[in-house]
Amino acid sequence: MKSTIKPLLILLSLGAAKQTLADFDPNRLAKAQQELDKNIRQESKLDKKDVYSEVEAFKINNIEFPVEEECFDFEELILNDDFLNDRNIKKIKADVAGRCLGSQGISKLASTLQDYYINSGYVTTRIEIPEQDLLTKKITLVVLPGRIEEIIIEDNDVRDWILPFKVGQILNVRDLEQGLETLQKVPGLNVKINIAPGQNNGFSNVVINTGRTKNWNVRTWANNWGDEGTGKNLIGAAAYAYNLTKMNDVLYVSGTTNAEREDGGYDSVSAYYSLPYGYWDLEAFYSKSKTKQPINLGTLNFNYFGDTEYSSLKASRTIYRDVDKKITLSSEITRRKVTNSLEDIELVLQKRDMTNLRFGVNLKKNLTGAFLDTTLSYQRFVPWLGAVETPDMQSGDVSKQSHVFNFDADYTKAMKVAKYDGYYNLRVGAQYAPSPLTLQDRLTVGDRWSVRGFENSAGLDGDKGFYAQNTINVMTGVRNLEWFFGTDYGVIFKDDELHKRDKHLLGATTGFRGSFKSLGYGFSVSKPLRYPQAMTPDEFSFNFNFYYQL
Repeated sequence: MKSTIKPLLILLSLGAAKQTLADFDPNRLAKAQQELDKNIRQESKLDKKDVYSEVEAFKINNIEFPVEEECFDFEELILNDDFLNDRNIKKIKADVAGRCLGSQGISKLASTLQDYYINSGYVTTRIEIPEQDLLTKKITLVVLPGRIEEIIIEDNDVRDWILPFKVGQILNVRDLEQGLETLQKVPGLNVKINIAPGQNNGFSNVVINTGRTKNWNVRTWANNWGDEGTGKNLIGAAAYAYNLTKMNDVLYVSGTTNAEREDGGYDSVSAYYSLPYGYWDLEAFYSKSKTKQPINLGTLNFNYFGDTEYSSLKASRTIYRDVDKKITLSSEITRRKVTNSLEDIELVLQKRDMTNLRFGVNLKKNLTGAFLDTTLSYQRFVPWLGAVETPDMQSGDVSKQSHVFNFDADYTKAMKVAKYDGYYNLRVGAQYAPSPLTLQDRLTVGDRWSVRGFENSAGLDGDKGFYAQNTINVMTGVRNLEWFFGTDYGVIFKDDELHKRDKHLLGATTGFRGSFKSLGYGFSVSKPLRYPQAMTPDEFSFNFNFYYQL
């Protein structure tokens, strides 16, 4: 009887308070929980270190051969044991054909090829000039590949088979760079990889010292990144374990809750595991969160409850890298389960049990005094692992396939601000969907990760849109203290079904961030500058974040 009375009271109160009901937006509440979960993932994740050579890229132009009185006409360059034979090698061969070369010219040719092999990463490979048979009108050079004789791990704390290079392989510094990235996934390591002469001619030893001092970290944090309804102030902790299997794997578990326990509430737990193997990186993630938000409907108060489960498996592989760039492909499968209720009444239209596939390509490029990181991805809904079409998919209101294209870019450039060192950072995110999307797949602009100034608002969401974050960071001269200021812009493009015109946001922020020993901190104030009339954001948003790491 009691379970019947409560739903009736809710229905009666809804009918008696139409104005209040108009203000009650369950989609906004569900979206707020999704944004909270994203904040927690950002707080817990580990930054990955990229490794690039410091040498400049070697460009193959027309070789300037010396003019020699004693020279011989050559019609062809023969490069024995050439394991590259790429277009640049072919260009050099074409450049040599028909030339008259003497001893200096042949030496110039050999040194040019040597430089090209070194720039391609084969730093221990050599070019040899054997005796020539001038009657054949052919120049013969020999490639002597430099190979790995032994891999020496001084502390013997990782298994060498996870590395992207093996004994007997031709030594390539690109493989060593990838191996260095693999080993430096664990924070706090000062990994050294050196090349030492081997016992046999043409062979070298790769000597590795990880500099590992401990296999764990603990991190705690406090910030006001929460939602007004569930509690602004959040506290959390994460425990990290490294190299559990001597494969440089990473495991962390974390938990977050709101500091206030008056009306609303937020609780989240998550776990992450990562395992590298050569040019591959395998990742698994799981999180579960619960929210409680008070809702006033007329004369009665009710609670809105949200339960979300998120899990993902991701595989990434670096398919190309050279002196200053690398390209990585990734595939990921995600599971999302969402259940929301108003007291004991489940909101069936908000229930989600979704599986999505995502494919991506990432390009990272090291520029002169700058760095660029871009990702293009495609995602769609698949009826796998027990996934069920959402109610709006079943009704035909949104796409059943939920095709989504995303583009993300992060550009950082060193600069001077007056007499101080600094850097400029541009972050861009864009989304395109050919058909309407269910709520969880829509793009949101108006939070700390897109347009700052709207942290305490619901923001805007839609199928298509983009945002740009512009931030100038200045080193103050005080130890590890940065001052930053920025302006952000975002737009959700018009949709015939939901809104007839584009919706724009413009915001600004300024603040300080820094660290002192194991303590990190950040303070900022942001302000909305432009927004649709229907929005009522706070005039200012004050934000703080502290963390302490052992």
